[in-house]
Amino acid sequence: MSNTSYYFILWILCIVPLIHSLTPKSPIQCNKTICTLENSYGTWNDRKTCYALNVTYPTTEQQLRLAVSHVVQNNLKAKIVTKFSHTIPTLSCPLQNNHAFFISTEKYDSGIEIDAENLAVTVDSGVKLRELIDEVEKNGFSLVNAPYWEGVTIGGVISTGAHGSSWWGKGGAFHEQVLEISVVVPASKSEGYAKILRLDSHHPLFNAAKVSLGVLGAISKVKLSLEHRFKRSITFNFTDDNDIENVYMDHANKYEFADITWYPSRHTAVYRYDFRAPLNASGDGVFDFIGFQANSILVPESVRGAGVNVELHSIMLNLISTSRHTSFDPWPNLFSVSTNYILVK
Repeated sequence: MSNTSYYFILWILCIVPLIHSLTPKSPIQCNKTICTLENSYGTWNDRKTCYALNVTYPTTEQQLRLAVSHVVQNNLKAKIVTKFSHTIPTLSCPLQNNHAFFISTEKYDSGIEIDAENLAVTVDSGVKLRELIDEVEKNGFSLVNAPYWEGVTIGGVISTGAHGSSWWGKGGAFHEQVLEISVVVPASKSEGYAKILRLDSHHPLFNAAKVSLGVLGAISKVKLSLEHRFKRSITFNFTDDNDIENVYMDHANKYEFADITWYPSRHTAVYRYDFRAPLNASGDGVFDFIGFQANSILVPESVRGAGVNVELHSIMLNLISTSRHTSFDPWPNLFSVSTNYILVK
């Protein structure tokens, strides 16, 4: 072994004990004047700061009702924020920041009640998807369908229309498994400025409340349908993408949880053969797609840096192209452009 290899291995052995993982910080950070909100990507698509005057963390349905009541009584604007704030568009950002209020469901996450006889589970809106999956599996049940990404809350996954992959039954949308939903909405003074609506499939507002994008009220509790526990058998077939437009319908009809990942630049399609398997089937695998695992902070930072370079390069090319066809100075006396990159003349 060369000295270089020896010292490299020694360096690795010394540095590994110093490496530790960091849980994501809370998306809401407050100082003495305002509270700012970030999404899980660290920036909003309009590059603006999302903020409000204050934030509250209810832990029960009654506390959530009181929070909404406070907002209504004081003529404020409110937005519901989850523990993860996993959204790209500014769904959680108030339009009138100086009269705005955040209501976070981060601590409203303790209630999971399983009704084994009726194959249903009732959960608080702040419960995390992974916690719900683990709890129902522990009791011998499975969710019918779920999104691939588990870093979401039940209230968030429903109100944004998140989905898995299936054409069978009611389809892959998670909100199609909702049996009942409770929503806190504004009310009159005599009703305490806020009230709780219990909606089921017979109520005319039921469908709207399920995929409301957070504008029809604050989801407090959700009742979901369950099935008896089952396994899934998954096989990936990497093949040419020829005839993909004719194959995908047969593929979706044949496999309950069918999926296709298409790589046009490589002329490759990955067909996922995904269907139910009995509990006594051999194997106990985990879907270990690297995109859904914990990664070094250097990974998202390098990806973000690459995106900055590509966008900056595009700006430079546009400026150069403009200078070739006009007689004016292509470098205006500006120190910034409409992105978050700085150009200095």
